[in-house]
Amino acid sequence: MVLRIKNFTAEEAMKQQGMDFQPHTTDVYTRIGEKGETASWDLYLQELEPEQLDDFDFNPLDTTKIWPEKLVASRKIGRMVLNRVPDNFFEETEQAAFAPSNLIPGIEPSEDRMLQGRLFSYADTQRYRLGVNAYRIPVNAPKNVEINNHEQHGQLRTTSTNRDVNYQPSRRLDLNEDPAYRYSSKPLAGMTQQIPFYKEQNFKQAGEFYRNLDKQGRKNLINNMGGALASVPEEEVRVIISAFMYNADKEYGTGVAKLAKVSISQVRAEAKALMDEQAARAAKAKKVAESLTALMQ
Repeated sequence: MVLRIKNFTAEEAMKQQGMDFQPHTTDVYTRIGEKGETASWDLYLQELEPEQLDDFDFNPLDTTKIWPEKLVASRKIGRMVLNRVPDNFFEETEQAAFAPSNLIPGIEPSEDRMLQGRLFSYADTQRYRLGVNAYRIPVNAPKNVEINNHEQHGQLRTTSTNRDVNYQPSRRLDLNEDPAYRYSSKPLAGMTQQIPFYKEQNFKQAGEFYRNLDKQGRKNLINNMGGALASVPEEEVRVIISAFMYNADKEYGTGVAKLAKVSISQVRAEAKALMDEQAARAAKAKKVAESLTALMQ
């Protein structure tokens, strides 16, 4: 899979914003909405079996990490096409209730910690914002299928029902749930553990990203990060952030430190301290995890 991503440089962005403060919105509404053009994206999928999660030097369920394609191959599963703009912005955009819990049968959430929290929080936010009947609004309702449950009443209910049953299952009106659409089940072993990932690896992938950029891309990244960091008044903060970049890649960190006007010797010392702290946290978390696992055996 080849990513073709184009970005503005900081200078180009400032110039563009001066001419049009919402260039991407203008582009979509002009080219797609008025001219009838389309935009498309190939959709790729990466897959791991649960048994593979401990096969890497990072935790695949850590949301700060990607799955490098050299380790986990991607396969194309389709194409997404944007072929129109909303007919009514409020109805189709403002009322859209996105949430990761909106899953079709056959797709289920992993044990990713961030995802598990958001399965509840995103849907709860939409219920608070749009009401308990948010998923009966046309833009959010299932397509090509009828909602058939005993759910009743609630704010902004628009349907009509003569049922007096509001629970399932019911002897009075059984909906005969199709078992084919239930979540899969599998045996679990282990304990819930509120501990950090012991495979933190906070800097490796950031360094790989930097080194995969071309010469101009690396220069732009240094200029953007270093230029923004230079405006921070606290020298300690500029040193720490430069040290993060230094641990990712020495050239990257050195360039940022120079623009941020901090001593490279201070940055190197802080970078070493950060690596030592990461190693200590990892050792402690691994020891706790092993101790808890031993309790089950």
